[in-house]
Amino acid sequence: MLAGNPNVGKSVVFTNLTKRYAEVSNYPGTTVEVSRGFWQGNPVADTPGIYGLNAANDEERLTEALLGDADVIVNVVDATRLRRDLFLTLQLIGRGAPMVVVVNMMDEVRRQGQQLDLARLESLLGVPVIPAAAAYGEGMEELAQVLGGLRHKKKSGCRRLEDGESLRFRANEIYGKIAASGGGPGLSSLDKWLTRPFSGLLTAALVLAMIWWLIGGLVANQVVDITEGIVFNRWLLPPIVRLLLRLLPEGLLQQILIGDFGILTMALAYGIGLLLPLVFSFYLLLSLLEDSGYLPRLAVLLDNTFRPLGLNGKAVIPLILGFGCVTMAVISTRMLSTRRERIILAFLLGLAVPCSAQTGVIAMMLVPMGLGWLSLYALILLSIFLAAGVILNKTVPGQSAGLFLELPRLRLPRPRNILRKSWAKSMAFLKDALPLFAVGAALITLLNYGGGLIALENGLAPLTVSWLKLPPQVVGAFIMGMIRRDFGAAGLMALNLAAPQRFVALVTMTLFVPCIASVLVAVKEHGLLIGIAIWLSSLAVALLTGGLLAAVL
Repeated sequence: MLAGNPNVGKSVVFTNLTKRYAEVSNYPGTTVEVSRGFWQGNPVADTPGIYGLNAANDEERLTEALLGDADVIVNVVDATRLRRDLFLTLQLIGRGAPMVVVVNMMDEVRRQGQQLDLARLESLLGVPVIPAAAAYGEGMEELAQVLGGLRHKKKSGCRRLEDGESLRFRANEIYGKIAASGGGPGLSSLDKWLTRPFSGLLTAALVLAMIWWLIGGLVANQVVDITEGIVFNRWLLPPIVRLLLRLLPEGLLQQILIGDFGILTMALAYGIGLLLPLVFSFYLLLSLLEDSGYLPRLAVLLDNTFRPLGLNGKAVIPLILGFGCVTMAVISTRMLSTRRERIILAFLLGLAVPCSAQTGVIAMMLVPMGLGWLSLYALILLSIFLAAGVILNKTVPGQSAGLFLELPRLRLPRPRNILRKSWAKSMAFLKDALPLFAVGAALITLLNYGGGLIALENGLAPLTVSWLKLPPQVVGAFIMGMIRRDFGAAGLMALNLAAPQRFVALVTMTLFVPCIASVLVAVKEHGLLIGIAIWLSSLAVALLTGGLLAAVL
């Protein structure tokens, strides 16, 4: 089993041992899922990066659970931050399993002019210590040789662990005996620029604007127009649909496969044509921010803003992505440390964050109405977002994690690593998500085939007329909004609505239930009950807000 602090190169060591891809990241909390492989026929697990064995978060609890089954522990430490990493090293030694310490990033130590007496460190710890630069393969052969001897060694049983303060004192004492100062890393001019309030916030605004433009503007609109609109809907699907129309008799099976909401015509087009470009571009940008070391700095800068909502600074990326694609943003909540935070942010994204396509349609309808209506629209959404966040923070059980992370060195990302990581994570998402999309498409087709959609439109008409003060035809737009949010907003454009009616309809549509892709991803990420709760709460808030606005306006 591999264990260590975040950002020490642990996953690179795993990849060298197993010859299997694992996520390599410079952002704590991104490797909650355990990567597994084999070394010479022996199973190897790459655990999340942690700072201690205190069961303080999901990563530490997961590592604790895996330690009980570990025959050998490979503890990877950062040579440039050895004083910090020795605390966890001493805790792991206390577990009694055979262990080897890999002192990684020795190339950085040499470049900084530092000196480490690793022979003495080995003597003080009582376990093998190997100098390494895993990114370049240095030390990996020596590690394999040591593991060959350790795998037959028996466990000695857990020792009584000292308290945290005693372990900290021992770690500092050991470090003082093996380290000779030689000019530490220091802060670069760029690092100072990024961490100072004014320049840091200015840079953060530019970075977030770039992310929103790339994902929400370029990919969500132009790239998806090509992959979904041209590649799928114009090139790939038409010949398949024509062939199946000739082969299949009219009826339910034909509708399930190639109907308006069919598995081929909707689920595949959504999953591959729409979501794959968004997913891949998201992971590509996130990898760049992670591997460069910028993402932790962004989280620290914006941390206090999200505290009242039960979130911390890590929430900024999913939130910004939500204005590009809410479905993609729900996926990106994985970067948050606790399940509580992921659930809170998923609720907020599904409730009050319009995607880029929906925002474009709404802007086309609101801007001609004047600045007053546009400002009121933004004020209502912001108020609901903040109020919902405060309520969720007080009602969702559990505690959110504080923002405790290090600032890793700023460095140029490795293109090969970024591309491999982005592609592997995108394929893993499709493998899990496509079956859900297929099931969702089949269920909607069954509802439509049996007349359920028309019955639903007729049944909801009294609510729209009496409560929302809107014509019955808006029900069709709301139903289409369940499929695609921008479809629903576009459906309102065809209706002849007075200014107050149009405003009520747009606010209600924005707060209305997330599109089916977002709901299915929420179910996949957080479970069926959470997905249903997001759907029902969004529906309730949308109807309540719309009815109150209709009464006032």
